[in-house]
Amino acid sequence: MNRLGEWGVVAGAAGLVVVTTLVAVDAPLAAIGLTLLLLLVALVRRMDGWRWLLGLTTALLVCASSDIPALVELSFYPRYTAVAGLVVWELCRPVRAPVRLAPWTGVLVVALWSVAGLATLSTVWSVVPMETFQRGVALVLLAALVHVLVRRRWSEHGVMLGDLRTVYLVLSLSALVSLGYGFTGGMLTATLASSERFQGIYNNPNMLAIVCALAVPLGWAVYQQFRRLALLLGVVPVGICLLLSQSRTGIVAVLVGAAWVLLRHGFRPVVRLASAVTATLLVAHLVNLLPVVFSAPWMQRIVRRFTDPEGADLSNGRTEMWQATVDLWWQNRPTLGFGYASRNHLFELASLDEFFGASVSVVHNSYLQLLLELGLTAVAPLVALLLAAGHGALRAPVRGANSGLVWLVVSGLLIQLTESAIFGTGQPYPYVFWLAVAALLHRPTADPDGERGGSDHGRTDRRPRHRAVVPG
Repeated sequence: MNRLGEWGVVAGAAGLVVVTTLVAVDAPLAAIGLTLLLLLVALVRRMDGWRWLLGLTTALLVCASSDIPALVELSFYPRYTAVAGLVVWELCRPVRAPVRLAPWTGVLVVALWSVAGLATLSTVWSVVPMETFQRGVALVLLAALVHVLVRRRWSEHGVMLGDLRTVYLVLSLSALVSLGYGFTGGMLTATLASSERFQGIYNNPNMLAIVCALAVPLGWAVYQQFRRLALLLGVVPVGICLLLSQSRTGIVAVLVGAAWVLLRHGFRPVVRLASAVTATLLVAHLVNLLPVVFSAPWMQRIVRRFTDPEGADLSNGRTEMWQATVDLWWQNRPTLGFGYASRNHLFELASLDEFFGASVSVVHNSYLQLLLELGLTAVAPLVALLLAAGHGALRAPVRGANSGLVWLVVSGLLIQLTESAIFGTGQPYPYVFWLAVAALLHRPTADPDGERGGSDHGRTDRRPRHRAVVPG
């Protein structure tokens, strides 16, 4: 490990000691979880210093999305510093030659840089310039991270999936810690016994759900790469948290993404899966398991959320929010928008100034929110990003780890129809999503045939070369 890596390990260890000590006062289980998380990431085979820092960065992003005030406060600036550290570390690492980008990978990188540059530039006309500048710089770091990964680090499929495995392990462990945290705090018991939604250590159930909705297919992709059943164990707490969050968006997105992958595989896998599901349900009915499951309060709550919504429609008022967003944007600032990351402040401004003409507190749609904040100037890069992601979902082969990545991309795009997180750089979602899109589109030069190796460094088995023996 080079000197930069050694300093990164020392700084990370010192930061973990401070964070764990402070958190242990109010949340002992969360503190234990942080320690276990570091140990789990550090013990992964062939873990290099950069990957260790990636695990720490993902953990900081999870902490910033927590409902534990100490975690949020202590991880606010370190998360951005850690992302910057990943970029600088990779730029300082010597490489033989930059990786040649595939056409659609190039489209993705250019579009991300365009959105990030436009977001930072919108500081000039933003209604909250300091907030816009801070978030804009964070989005620039995200674009830079994706760029250095596909251009310098991801020269082999094994390296690429090894990095994503680290992210997956952190997310799955956060789900496990959420269950333990909910059990000790009584939140899990209340969810199982009543109609309350579960959020674990995250700041709301929807945040937990969208993270879990990405972790499920990511776990499948990692398993397909390394073929270790132990990796699938992480999907168990993630799946439980997704169900207990009772998020219709998350559950539907995961199911639709899985169905899309099956359809791309052909008709026979669909028939086999339908037969297996039918047989499972029949056996569950014969042993009287279905009535037990569907009579549980948490299951009844999930069913009611799909059939008997609390609001006027199934969108729980989201359609009204979308209409208000369009009116606020189009009637006031259609070309430039109100500035990147200004959405949180628009409701207060609209209530004080009639000029804004409408009140929007939560958009619940990433694509509309980008139009609200950056206006028509963001249409071209947004369309380019959607085309790049859509190309991966439509044209990328669905064998091996690609099946999980296609699943993740389809689910991630659907989630953002009712959530606003695809460009929210202060949480894990955008990093996981855009790294997965980049991994799906990327074609490492070390693996020109697109095959996925099974090792951390992407080495595939090759036949040994033998010298020809000339008789006589």
